[in-house]
Amino acid sequence: MSVIDFIAVRRRQDNDTKSEDGPSFTSEKSGKTQTPLTASQFTRHVTHIIEDEMRRSLKRHVDVIDPREMIDLAKMLADLKAKYIGLTLTIASNRTPMTDAELEQLRGMRVKIQELEAAYNELNEAISSQLVEVRGVVKSLMDAGELSNAATVISAQWFFLNRDKILAKWRS
Repeated sequence: MSVIDFIAVRRRQDNDTKSEDGPSFTSEKSGKTQTPLTASQFTRHVTHIIEDEMRRSLKRHVDVIDPREMIDLAKMLADLKAKYIGLTLTIASNRTPMTDAELEQLRGMRVKIQELEAAYNELNEAISSQLVEVRGVVKSLMDAGELSNAATVISAQWFFLNRDKILAKWRS
C-alpha cells in the first residue's frame, strides 16, 4: 500500500475539473495522478494530521509538563471527590429531604469532578501518546511501555522529586 503525501491529500489535482470517479490526488514528488484513497487510508491520514497538529498546538500552549503540575492535578481531583462524598454523607445524615441549594451544591461539585477527570484523561492520553513531554520522565521508558499511563508517570515524577529524601532514609 502506498503512502500519499499529506499535502497532496489536502489538494485536488484540478479544482475546476470534477470527475464522476471521485477526487484524485497528486503526489508532489512524482506529479502522477493516483487512485482515490480508501476510507481506511483517508481516516489514517486524517488521524496522523490530527496528531501532528495536536503536537504542535501542545508545544505552543503547554511545552513541557512539570511533574508538580500532574501531582497538583491528582491532589485537586482527590480533594474534590472527598469533599463531594463528605457533603453527600452530611446531607444523608440530616434525614430530611434534600433542599434545592444542597442539590445545586452537589451538582456543581459533580460537574467540577467530571471536568477534572476529563482533563486528567486527556492529559493521560497526551502523555501516553507522547504528544507532550514530561520533565524528568525518560522517553525511552515511555517507548518501552513501562510508563504508559498518568498514574505511573505521577509515581515516577513523585519519586524523581523526592529521590534524595528517600535515598537518605534508606541509607540511615
